[in-house]
Amino acid sequence: MPKAYRQNKNVTNKALLPFHILCGYRLGRIINEGTFSKVRVAYRATELGYTNKVACKVINKKKASKDFVTKFLPREISIVRSIHHPHIVSVYSVVELHDLVYMFMDYCEKGDLLDHIRTKGSVTEARAKFMFRQLVSAIEYLHSRDIAHRDLKCENILLTRGDHIKIADFGFARWCCDMSTNRRVLSDTFCGSAAYAAPEILQGIKYNPKMYDVWSLGCILYIMLCATMPFDDSNIKEMLKIQLQRKVIFPSKINLTNRVKRLVMHLLEPDITKRATIKQIAMANWLNYDVVRYSS
Repeated sequence: MPKAYRQNKNVTNKALLPFHILCGYRLGRIINEGTFSKVRVAYRATELGYTNKVACKVINKKKASKDFVTKFLPREISIVRSIHHPHIVSVYSVVELHDLVYMFMDYCEKGDLLDHIRTKGSVTEARAKFMFRQLVSAIEYLHSRDIAHRDLKCENILLTRGDHIKIADFGFARWCCDMSTNRRVLSDTFCGSAAYAAPEILQGIKYNPKMYDVWSLGCILYIMLCATMPFDDSNIKEMLKIQLQRKVIFPSKINLTNRVKRLVMHLLEPDITKRATIKQIAMANWLNYDVVRYSS
C-alpha cells in the first residue's frame, strides 16, 4: 500500500483499501459536503506517481433516501456514463463498494459560478455571452439526446481556466422519452432549488422537464448579469404570482442591451407554449450578434 495513502487520516482504510488498489486513485481532502455525499480531491496514478488531479464524489447510500438509492442514483449513473461534451463534467469511472458509490470526474479548479459572483459581482455582458454560449451548447446536447438536467443552478456550473464552464451534478437528471414507446414523458417530481423553479413546478402540475431547464437557464443568465436572483423565494406564493405576471426587473445601475433583456424574458416566460426552446436560444440574436472578446 502506498505510503501517501496510509497517511491519509481522512478516509477509512478498511472501506477504501480494495477500491484504491483496484482503481489506482488516492483520495485527498474534502472540498464539498452534502447530506449524504462528499466531494474529495483525488489523484489518479500515472507513471510519475499520483499526479492527475480529479474530483471524487462519494455517496453514502445508507444516509440517502430509499427513493434516491433505487430511482435517482441508478438513473444518474446511467446518464453520466452515456454523455460526453466539453462543457459537461466528464465522469471517468463509477465504483460501488459496499454502501458507498465513488464517482471520479473532472476537477474544476475555479469553483462554482455562485461563489464567483458572490466574490466578484456580476460579469460584463460580453463575458456573460461567452460563458452562456457554452452553457447553451451543453444543454442543447443533452436535450438532443432526450435528457433533462432538472437542477440547473449557479452552484452546479463549475469554472475552469479562461472562463470555460462545465455542468455538474446529474442527481435529478432524467430521460425525457419512454424508450419502449418513444413517446415524450412528463415529470411530476419537484426537483432542484425553489429559487430556480419554473411556475409549473411551483404549481405542482406535470411539466416538460426540458422547458424547466430553459427557465433555470433564464435565472442563471439573469444572475450572471445582475448578481442577484430574479425572484425572491422567501415567499413561494408571492414568487409564483410575480412569475405569472412576468415582473422581471433589471437593476437600473446595470447597463444592459435590449437584446439580452429580451432573451432573459423569453426564457422566463411562464407560458411554456411561448417559452424559448433550447434551439431558439442557440439561434438568439444576442448570442450570435457582435461577439466581442473581453478582458478577464
